[in-house]
Amino acid sequence: MEKLLSKKISEKEFLLGNEAIVRGAIEAGVSFVTTYPGTPASEIGDTFFKIKNQKSLPAQAGKIKNSFYFEYSTNEKVALEAAAGASFSGLRSLIAMKNFGLNVASDFLMPLMSSGVNGGLVIVVADDVGCSSSAQFEEDSRPYSYLAYLPILEPATPQECKDFTKFAFEFSEKFKIPIMIRTTTRIALASGIVKFEKISEIKRKAKFVKNPLQFSTMPPRVLEMHRELIEKIKKIQKFLEKNKINKIESGGRSRLGIITSGISYLYVREALKELNLDLSVLKLGFVYPLPEKKIANFIKKLQKVLVVEELQPYLEREIKRIANDANCKVKIFGKDLIPEVGELKPEIVTSSIAKFANLKLTGPGAVSVPFSHARRPQFCPGCPYWLVFGAVKKAVNPNEIVFGGEIGC
Repeated sequence: MEKLLSKKISEKEFLLGNEAIVRGAIEAGVSFVTTYPGTPASEIGDTFFKIKNQKSLPAQAGKIKNSFYFEYSTNEKVALEAAAGASFSGLRSLIAMKNFGLNVASDFLMPLMSSGVNGGLVIVVADDVGCSSSAQFEEDSRPYSYLAYLPILEPATPQECKDFTKFAFEFSEKFKIPIMIRTTTRIALASGIVKFEKISEIKRKAKFVKNPLQFSTMPPRVLEMHRELIEKIKKIQKFLEKNKINKIESGGRSRLGIITSGISYLYVREALKELNLDLSVLKLGFVYPLPEKKIANFIKKLQKVLVVEELQPYLEREIKRIANDANCKVKIFGKDLIPEVGELKPEIVTSSIAKFANLKLTGPGAVSVPFSHARRPQFCPGCPYWLVFGAVKKAVNPNEIVFGGEIGC
């Protein structure tokens, strides 16, 4: 854990995406961290916990360790409430949870979006695409953007996990709004080289100032707050039109283009290299709100666009709307070529792009893998609940009793 507290600028470390988020928060000067454990986000809270409880640290590292408060909260709603309270008092706060946790926290999230924040408030949500970690349903957290007017960042690499987290605190304070960082299992638990930057040494003291106009979400004021939130999102959209976090990688003369975000971007780059294609790619760092003018200008020059994303056609729907509003004569492909169920993989994206570009694909990428039944669910090796359920089975006849529960890792 000591490596995450290093003050050496430009030092490089091999980190999990979740560990990189921790480093980004430390660089940003986070003061208050809460979580309710749930993979694939658990390592974020666990890493903060280990830092707080590590002994015999060098003086500088020990100083950083003591610069923030950490707690495992009763649940995600309580965690968000605690983090929001710290933010209202001017402290930079971070909360981490798995996708189902956002459902639990949503009861408080909605009015929080109207109140806004004072200190930066970053909500990290990890989606378990493919249900390989701890989910019982492939929930896509991105539609919460519509429900709550919640800005969402989606990193593609461990380096971006760190950089986006640091940026998220600055963004949150600039626009006085909570911001969500959405990761997936393959980003949260992937490892990569991360280049460190300077750790903020700004000392913040918590001070809560009563402000009924900000914190009283009751009618008629709550209606004004709703209008203000909509205007805030419009200002953010203008800001994002020029921000480099959404970047265009120009291709050759081909009139085919790809729009993507997150881990899907890495699959796209690998597929284009495999197919020896030089297509223009729009990589979205923000998936809400979208830079609509930048997207319209990108697709206007093209005949066909492929939207590559996991799970729901979230980006595809929005890009089709943007194309229609801008009167762009472009054919947009998405879930007609990209699966809506399960994780994407390089070979799946390679095959989809080949079809999109009317290429004949031979080799591994062309193989269609039939669905095969996975092994029955069981506890992970080393899980302490083996003994619990072993004792229960000895005490009762499991064929006569129905047990209910959830994975809850």
